[in-house]
Amino acid sequence: MTIPLTPVQQAHHAQPEDAQYRWFLASSLTLALGGGFAVALLLPLARLYDWGWAAGVRWDALAQAHGQLQLIGFTGLFITGMAFRLMPRFSGRPLAFAGAALWLIPLVAASLLLRMFAQPWSPGAGRDAALVLSAVLYLAAAALFAAIIARTLVHPDSRAEATGIFFVLGAAGNAGAAVLNLIALEPVVRDDLWAAPALRQNALVAAQLFGFIMMFIGGVGLRAVPTLTGRPRPDAGARIAAAAMAVGVVMYTGAMLSVEYDAATELRWRWSDAGMFVVAGAFAAIAVMSGALHVGRSRVAAASQTQFWLVRSAFAWLALTAVVMAWYAGRAIYHGDTFDIWELDTVRHMLALGVITTMIVGIAMLVVPEYAGRRLQHPNEGPIVWALVLALNAAAVLRTWPPSEAAEWLEDSRYWPIAIGGVLAIAVVLVFAAMFVQSYAEQRQPGWALPGRRRS
Repeated sequence: MTIPLTPVQQAHHAQPEDAQYRWFLASSLTLALGGGFAVALLLPLARLYDWGWAAGVRWDALAQAHGQLQLIGFTGLFITGMAFRLMPRFSGRPLAFAGAALWLIPLVAASLLLRMFAQPWSPGAGRDAALVLSAVLYLAAAALFAAIIARTLVHPDSRAEATGIFFVLGAAGNAGAAVLNLIALEPVVRDDLWAAPALRQNALVAAQLFGFIMMFIGGVGLRAVPTLTGRPRPDAGARIAAAAMAVGVVMYTGAMLSVEYDAATELRWRWSDAGMFVVAGAFAAIAVMSGALHVGRSRVAAASQTQFWLVRSAFAWLALTAVVMAWYAGRAIYHGDTFDIWELDTVRHMLALGVITTMIVGIAMLVVPEYAGRRLQHPNEGPIVWALVLALNAAAVLRTWPPSEAAEWLEDSRYWPIAIGGVLAIAVVLVFAAMFVQSYAEQRQPGWALPGRRRS
């Protein structure tokens, strides 16, 4: 894969909508630093220091709002921006409804901020109206996103191959998640609850995490990474993995809703566990087919080798997550029950920090023009990138260690590694954002890529 190092302003003039990704990246990082990661740090500190503002059931409300900020705000907007930039390139078709694409940012941001500030309020008419509006805005954003994806990729002239399947299924997963979000918030509004019921929330997060985000991670990973590692793109295998992931998500979410609306039975629990087992198999297949775990095989340029270790780390975490999910699912199938809260927390944060955040940082540093051009301007930043690799891996270990201990570690001391992991993650995203802002400013200057303009 060759990465064009052209000045930012030239790319902008060549394709006006091509610059939209910057708005999505900036919005994603703003919501992450100002909301998602900030709350992720404040919540464990609130438990450690008994802060009253997050006491009792309000903690649960804040935790659910934090999850939405991270999944749909930080990750969702980042994925959206990158998808809109990449789709015309690998499909050979212009981005559909390009003029409407930027409307996704205010729709998503308004939805998330309404939920963040409304859900922890005391129940009342104002809170209920804000939560309903939040859900409607998310549904509108998901519908617009799905329309752009489908109109661009579902076309006889599209050359998107298996990546198009991943993206279309991911957009459908996000639309389904928006409907599940309405279902999850309905009892919150109707019965003045602080948090959505567990089974509905589990279905929602599974649809967002597996059916939306990991679909796009898989689609990008199985197109870009094999090229970097010198392997042929696994089109047939990738299609099977995408279909398997979609089937697994439908099985799990359907089982959660059937238990919520009817009754818990061993058959329904086993059905949900089987869905998770199928998703784990798809994760394992994606990790292997990408070629990222074959350390000896690489066509990555020497200047990008360090950045590629972020991608390798993400796929290593994906393989580990697949093993852990399969173990949890197999054990639950045997016993006729389902994942407990500790197991769900472990799997979710292995993906959120180990896979998704690490993949976002790694892929961006390889293909986003601001970061790609940075390797010309700042060729001696290897130690900083290695620090990001180590910090993100440490953050993932620290965040998943306490829930993996389950009921063996219920003391408040369990929140210390979670808080430290939050500090490390925030530090990484701060450095990542600062690099983006600095490189954007530098690359607006004429002749930024000339040898005489290079910095240390």
